[in-house]
Amino acid sequence: MQIFALVASLALTLAALFVLIPAVRSMLRVIRMGQPASPSRTDDPVARTVTMLKETVLHTRMLQWAWVGVMHWFVFAAFLFLSTAVLGAYFQLFDPEWAWPIVGHWYPFEWFSEFIGALSTIGIVWLIVYRQKHHPRSEGRGSRFFGSTFWQAYFVEYLALFEGAAILFIRGAEFHLADHEHATRAHFPLSSWLGEALYPAGQGANENLVYFIAFFKIAMAMVWLIVIGRNLTMGIAWHRFTAWFNIWFKRESSGRTALGALKPLAVGGKAVTLDDIDDLDEDTALGVGAVEDFSWKGLLDFTTCTECGRCQSQCPAWHTEKPLSPKLLMKGLREHTYLKAAGQAGHAERALIGKGDAGEGFYNPEGGDFVVDADVLWSCTTCGACVEQCPVDIEHVDHIVDMRRYQVLIESNFPAELNQLFKGLENRGNPWNMAPSARMDWAKGLPFEVKEVGEDLESLESVDWLFWVGCAGAFEDRAKKTTRAVAELLHMAGVSFGVLGNRETCTGDSARRAGNEFVYQALAQENVETFKEFKVKKVVATCAHCFNTLKNEYKAFGIELEVVHHTQLLNRLVREGQLRPVASGDGANKRSITYHDPCYLGRHNQVYSPPRELLQALPGASYVEMERNSERSFCCGAGGARMWMEESLGERINMNRSTEAVGTGADQVVVGCPFCRVMLSDGVTALQAKSEAREEVEVLDVAQMLLASVKGGEAATKAEKTPAAAAVPTAPAAAPAEPAASGAAGPSLFEEAPAKPVSDGSLFDQPTTEATTSATANSSLFDQAPATPAPGASLFDQPTTEATTSATANSSLFDQAPAKPASDGSLFDQPTTEATTSATANSSLFDQAPATPAPGASLFDQPTTEPTTPATPGGSLFDIPADEEPTAEATPNPTPSRSLFDIEEEPAAPGESAPVAATADLADVDETTLTGGRSLFDIPEATPPAPAPTQEPVAQPEPKAETAPETEPELNETPEKPKGLFDD
Repeated sequence: MQIFALVASLALTLAALFVLIPAVRSMLRVIRMGQPASPSRTDDPVARTVTMLKETVLHTRMLQWAWVGVMHWFVFAAFLFLSTAVLGAYFQLFDPEWAWPIVGHWYPFEWFSEFIGALSTIGIVWLIVYRQKHHPRSEGRGSRFFGSTFWQAYFVEYLALFEGAAILFIRGAEFHLADHEHATRAHFPLSSWLGEALYPAGQGANENLVYFIAFFKIAMAMVWLIVIGRNLTMGIAWHRFTAWFNIWFKRESSGRTALGALKPLAVGGKAVTLDDIDDLDEDTALGVGAVEDFSWKGLLDFTTCTECGRCQSQCPAWHTEKPLSPKLLMKGLREHTYLKAAGQAGHAERALIGKGDAGEGFYNPEGGDFVVDADVLWSCTTCGACVEQCPVDIEHVDHIVDMRRYQVLIESNFPAELNQLFKGLENRGNPWNMAPSARMDWAKGLPFEVKEVGEDLESLESVDWLFWVGCAGAFEDRAKKTTRAVAELLHMAGVSFGVLGNRETCTGDSARRAGNEFVYQALAQENVETFKEFKVKKVVATCAHCFNTLKNEYKAFGIELEVVHHTQLLNRLVREGQLRPVASGDGANKRSITYHDPCYLGRHNQVYSPPRELLQALPGASYVEMERNSERSFCCGAGGARMWMEESLGERINMNRSTEAVGTGADQVVVGCPFCRVMLSDGVTALQAKSEAREEVEVLDVAQMLLASVKGGEAATKAEKTPAAAAVPTAPAAAPAEPAASGAAGPSLFEEAPAKPVSDGSLFDQPTTEATTSATANSSLFDQAPATPAPGASLFDQPTTEATTSATANSSLFDQAPAKPASDGSLFDQPTTEATTSATANSSLFDQAPATPAPGASLFDQPTTEPTTPATPGGSLFDIPADEEPTAEATPNPTPSRSLFDIEEEPAAPGESAPVAATADLADVDETTLTGGRSLFDIPEATPPAPAPTQEPVAQPEPKAETAPETEPELNETPEKPKGLFDD
């Protein structure tokens, strides 16, 4: 037996080396095929080594799934020990009683040997049962093992089972064989019982058993090496060797995951900026257009993927029946990389990204001409769940964005909806394509002055914080409520702050994650120049995406900022006693609340506690968690520029999350990001329309909740509204129709108004007498059916009857459409019946041609019969001139940028306090109280006024722009109520 064992073991060892050595060289050659990685991958080697040991030896990332992590650690530890056990088996072929020098009969070593063998056996059996229990045959796509290569998994699992058990079997034989002082149960605590039960007492028989078991251990190890040497894409086996390196070379030496900032666009391992464009060759690949364009770390990522499916189990795209699975993406790229490197026919010519027929397959379709389907690439929300869950630090999001960069910058091949995103960012500095002059409209009507840099402040050094409003906070109706709430809370707490106003532009988050790196860099450079000019050091932001970009990405442009999220700052103010939630009044009404973690606040920046601490500090509120929360929170669907793209595949992500939120039974779903609020508000509204959610459920920001509680005496839930509010008539709700064909994931501001105003609806939404088939939260009054859109124009552009002679670049949403569309004209330009001779930069459809246009005057301003003083810059579209010139007392400190729908009221008498709501902005009606779920444009919920003669409104006449009124409309000295847009 000894001779056979020796010969067979040596033969298998040589065969394994013959296969393994070329395999390792081939793998290294494939990995070196990638581009150079950033030099920072090798910085701080001590910290990297510590991180590697923590994540491998201590299993810190594996233990995110507690029992799976524990059982895997037993198998992992046995694998390391088996490396020495297999080596010791070679010596036992010559001497069956051989033991390691020094430690061979040391109690701790012997006990560890036996207990790790037993625990490894228990662990691998547990994992085998777990895989079978969660097999795709019973769970389908819901199984994290869906799409994994099962024969490879079974091979590794059963080999680990035999290897772990072999430790006990060979130790049992050694116990019977030994006749020295160490042959006691103290030295063989487990195997002695096994040896007595299974093995004979004869010396020769036990020696042969030792030879056989030693050979068996060697044989299994060599067969394992031969199999993996012949299968370089067998990640479930190779990760035992490559994971150490993959973790050591992770992006951050600090040990944090590859979240937060994106990996910079790089060529040859060097970051590329706008200044480098002219120096690049014409054939330079920007982003990744072929597997060779990935860095060597990317190819190492693919090689290391274990196909465990943790990433897949958390991916919002996969959970909503979309084709993206981070696991299958890594697997598909790995297979293509190694087959292409091996010269496999067909793979050299395959495009990395392509578009196939439904059912053809999304990854390496047989006979296809592409590797990954485009639907896979654009389904990603960049939420980071895959990166957070991966136990071997694969950087999925960076790889996906790199492929998007190539598609956008080189191929110009991206979803059509992104055209409007890029256009708005390039021309107007915001994704809503709104006029930058409207950035301060949110502040109208606040009972205190919001200081603006350049007008009220020379620099930010004189205040505590720069309040970064963000595009959503400035232009999106629901987000404006959060902006106002934060401003009020900071003012109440005595915290000084300033804003950039019109000098603020988009941070570029959506552009960057959509792959348009250079638009992002242009926006970032503009903002950084502004920060440096006004000495910005500390920033508070309400948008999780702005927060992440300012905190983690702007440092690459040479500026260091202290950036906090508004929930962090507000929580600090509450803890320090500067803000005190009240324990009585409507603001302390009993209600249940649940919190949705924004991905870019939670996973990307590890901010989980402050929002929860704030909510739990609110009197009368009971807090309930959703099942998926914190690190495993489910995405709202808006990240990765998905906010601006339609979901045409599978279930809507926001509906999935909204259903979970409603299922908690909470009265209020609380968020900390305007994107999340849009998505969840739409989701909850849709569920309410289908009677799948209570009407009382509303979506609010943390700041609104705190403001209501701090002020006290305010309704905090819809259920606590006053009778007057309940008396406001509404049309019956209509069931939602199928999703719109295009547009952002959140509804357009210019879609049809719903029959029944939603909880965050606008004051100007028109009710319909019949149910509409599709309702959105922020529909416009002026929606027009499109004709034939011009190239690059909106579906809502109106054809012109005659050519206009001049059109400016920054026209209003209601400008006249030129005969030849301007390069960056508005999507909603209205036709003119006669050619205009001159159009100002921000003119409206309804402007009357002034004799001498006043700077910034509105086209809705009524002409006077006698010369008037120059219009105030930024005047309202609906400003009505008084019979006589206003005095200085009547118009103190006019707001620079007034609303489209401002109605001028009679000035307050001397000594009277100014009204809380701005007289120039109907959007701010009844905003002295920010009640849950109510819009800035909500109609005031007050008792009906005393009867007074009023003018009957005409039913929505079509506004005319051709001629001015012959006579100036009279203005009642004491109007009973502000007139509407279409009132006589």
